[in-house]
Amino acid sequence: MSPVIEPEDIEQRLRHMQLAEAPDELWDRVQAELARPARRSPSPLVRRVVRSPVFAVAAVLIALLGGAYLGVLIKYGSPDRWEVMPIAGAPRVAGVSLDQRGELTTGEWLTTDSVSSAQLAVGDIGTAEVGPNSRLQLARGARTQHRIRLERGSLDAVIGAPPRLFFVETPSALATDLGCAYTLEVDDAGASHIHVTAGWVELRQGNRTSLVPAGLVAEVDVGGAPGTPYPAGMADSAHAALARLDRGVGSSADLDAVLQALYPTSRSIRIRQQNAIALWHLLQRVEGEFRTRVYQQMALITPPPEKVTREGILALDRPMLERWRRDLSPMWSEETQPLVVRVLRRLWEWTVR
Repeated sequence: MSPVIEPEDIEQRLRHMQLAEAPDELWDRVQAELARPARRSPSPLVRRVVRSPVFAVAAVLIALLGGAYLGVLIKYGSPDRWEVMPIAGAPRVAGVSLDQRGELTTGEWLTTDSVSSAQLAVGDIGTAEVGPNSRLQLARGARTQHRIRLERGSLDAVIGAPPRLFFVETPSALATDLGCAYTLEVDDAGASHIHVTAGWVELRQGNRTSLVPAGLVAEVDVGGAPGTPYPAGMADSAHAALARLDRGVGSSADLDAVLQALYPTSRSIRIRQQNAIALWHLLQRVEGEFRTRVYQQMALITPPPEKVTREGILALDRPMLERWRRDLSPMWSEETQPLVVRVLRRLWEWTVR
């Protein structure tokens, strides 16, 4: 091991050389510099990481994601105050009659009587017309969540924004906008009835979800599960049979009535797709022979796409089910999209939470 040379030793050696005549001030500076801790250069591993193309790409992605996140917050951030405009009568905000433009603040209730209605600005992403005999509250959501509670009454919403920004809580379900227009009604018992007129709505209660596209209707009772979406013009008898099948108490005659109501007699592609979406939901809620019969009629309406097999569908293989549903009517899908799209979708959903 080499001996350690102190700054004083170096100074003594220099003084015995030809530089002995240098002023003391210079020796003080030399000694100070020699006593200063040496700068540690980055390790070879750190230098390799910093110079790596992967590091550069990661840095660019982080910058882009940070900018995108900030842009989402700026464009779609949910305000604490929503504008309210009376349409008829005198709606009440926080118990005070509103005869002209006003605001609904987070936590406050908007109520209408039998002769009043109002238009609510859903932040900057859409509007919602509140019908008579309604009671709703502006709820607090996370970051970009535009969230309200509809305790009773009706709501006509038109949303022009990416999916999962507008949420309506009811006593029986949570309605999540997937970019659409719809009418949501809540009766005095808290049961929900939704009719989608454009796009899609996700209706969720507990572990049960119904994806309701334009032209279909879905219902859910308090403490129940969202029912199978069905065409708005379905006969009452077929609707009652469908409700029994949803509850697990339907008979073979009930299935006959539903399949007959959803039989592909129309040449309209839109109607055939709506019928197939209804069957897609029902297939997952019945078992055994009932499931086989639903599959057969669904395949009659529209053959399953490539790599979707009869065995996989009857076994409720989730990727196959999603692939077939997307083939029927594309939406904000998951399993059937490329990896990059799925990653971006996950990032979007994380951003808007």
